[in-house]
Amino acid sequence: MKKNLIALAVLAASGIASAQSSVTLYGLVDAYVGSSRVKLSSPGVATTSTRQTVVDSGGFNTSRFGLKGSEDLGGGLKANFVLEAGFNVDTGAANSYINPFTGAVSGSTFGRQSWVGMSGGFGEVRVGKMWTPYDEVKGSGAAAFDANIFAPAAGVWASNNYQDRPGNALYYATPSFSGFSAAAMYSLGENKTATSSAGKIASFNVQYAGGPVAAALAYQTEKDGGASLNTNTTKFTQLNGSYDFGPAKLLAAYGHVKDGSDKAKEYQIGVDVPFGAVTLSGGYAHSKITSTAGDVTSKGIGLAAKYDLSKRTFLYTGLQLAKNEIAGSEVKTDTFAVGVQHKF
Repeated sequence: MKKNLIALAVLAASGIASAQSSVTLYGLVDAYVGSSRVKLSSPGVATTSTRQTVVDSGGFNTSRFGLKGSEDLGGGLKANFVLEAGFNVDTGAANSYINPFTGAVSGSTFGRQSWVGMSGGFGEVRVGKMWTPYDEVKGSGAAAFDANIFAPAAGVWASNNYQDRPGNALYYATPSFSGFSAAAMYSLGENKTATSSAGKIASFNVQYAGGPVAAALAYQTEKDGGASLNTNTTKFTQLNGSYDFGPAKLLAAYGHVKDGSDKAKEYQIGVDVPFGAVTLSGGYAHSKITSTAGDVTSKGIGLAAKYDLSKRTFLYTGLQLAKNEIAGSEVKTDTFAVGVQHKF
C-alpha cells in the first residue's frame, strides 16, 4: 500500500513538473541558388560589370537553431530563456558577430540571441543579448515578405546599417492594452576608458495591431564610445504601417537617420497578395542621403513569390534591383535567386 502511494506521489510530482516547465528545440534552414551583378558607371571611366553565381544561405531568412524554455512559477509568473545560433547552410560555418562597441569579430556560439528573463501581468523583462525594439519594427511589415535578399530596401536604405542585437542589454516589453504595446532596451558598451565614456545603445518602440490595421513607431540611438572609436551618436527613426484588405495587404514605411551632419530620408511601399498556397509580394524603396562627402540617391525594387509545400516548408524565388547615384557615378545591382526553407 505504501509503495503504491509513493509511486502515485512520484507520478503526480513528475506530471506537475512537466506541466510547469518546457524546453523546445527550434530553427529554420534556408538555402538558395542565386546570381548577382554589379555594374559601375562613372564619367570618363570605362563601365565595369561583374556577375557572380552562388549557392548561399539565408535568402529569405537567416538559417538558425535554438533552444527556448519557460517555467511556470505560479501566480502568472514565468521564467523564460532563449539561446539562438545562426549558421550558413552552404558551408556549415557559424555566423560571425561584430561587437558594435569594439569592432571585434567573433563566431559567437549564440550570436543571435542569448537571454534569460521573467514575464507576467507586468509584461516581460529580459537580460542578455536580444533584438532591439527598433529591430522589431524595422524587420517587420514593410518589405517583400521581409525577405533578406529580395527586400526593396536591400542595398538602398542607409538605416539598414543599425545594430540589431548589441548584447549586454536590459529589455522590457509591456503587455498589450487594446492592441497597443511598447518595448524599451538599453545596451551597455562596457568600453569606458580613462579619457572617454562608454558606448551605449538605447531603443524603444510603440506598436498597435487591431483588425486589418497595424502601425509602429521605433527610435534608436547608438554611441560607440571607447578611446579608439568615435563618440558620435547616430539616431534612427522608423515608422511602419499596413492595412490588410483580405485579397491584398498594403505596406508602407518611412525612415530617418541622423549621423552628425549627415542625414538620410527614406521610404518604402509594397503589397502582399495571397493566392492559396502562393503569395506574391513586391515593393519600391527610395533613399536620399545628404552628406558633406556628397549626396547619394538610391532606389530599389523587390519582387518575390513564395509557394507553401506545407506549414513548415516553402519554395521561393525573387528579383531585386537597386541603383545608387553619387556625383555623376552610378552603381546598379541586380539579384535573382531560387531557394527553399524548412522550419522545425
